[in-house]
Amino acid sequence: MNSTFRKKTGLILSTLAFTLLACGDINSSWEVKGGGYIKYTINDDGPYTIELAKNDVEPPFYVNNSHHYFFFRSRIDESERGDQFSLMVNNPQTGKDLIPITRASLNGRYQDVTWMREQFSPEAPLIPDSSSIRFDEIIGDSLWTANLELYFKDCRTGVCIDTLPPLHISGRLRYWVPASER
Repeated sequence: MNSTFRKKTGLILSTLAFTLLACGDINSSWEVKGGGYIKYTINDDGPYTIELAKNDVEPPFYVNNSHHYFFFRSRIDESERGDQFSLMVNNPQTGKDLIPITRASLNGRYQDVTWMREQFSPEAPLIPDSSSIRFDEIIGDSLWTANLELYFKDCRTGVCIDTLPPLHISGRLRYWVPASER
C-alpha cells in the first residue's frame, strides 16, 4: 500500500510540474504583452516571418493617440534575411481592399511611410495601383488581422530600376494590443 501511495503521489506531482511548466509562458504571449508578426512570400519564395514588437505598430485610436490610421514598421534585425517593412493604411475597416498610403506627415514632417527593404537593399517604394491590404478581423481595440497583396519596385541592386518586374509580396499581418492597454 505504501508503494502504491508513493507511485500515485509521484504521478500527481509529475503531472502538476508538467502543467506548471507548460503554462509558464502564458503571461508572455502576444495576447498579453502585445505584438505580432508578418508572414509573407516574395515572388512566391518563402514563407518568411518577421516578429512585431508592441512598439512596432500604431493602431488607430490607441491608448496614447487619436489618429485614424494603422501603421507598422518592422525592425530589420527581426528578419533573418534583412527584410524590413513600413506600411500605413488610412481608416482601416474589415472587408475592403485598402490601398496603403505612400507618403504622410509623421512627427510634423512629410516622409515615405510605405516601403520595403529586401535583404538590406535600399527602401523600395510601393506601387500603389496594384497593391492592397484587406483587414478581415478587427476585434475592438485588441486584435488586427489582414491579408497583404503588395507590389514594390525592385531595388535589390542598390538602386530602384523601373524596367525590372516589381517584387510581389503576399502575406498575413497579425497584431495584438497589450492586454494592459485595452
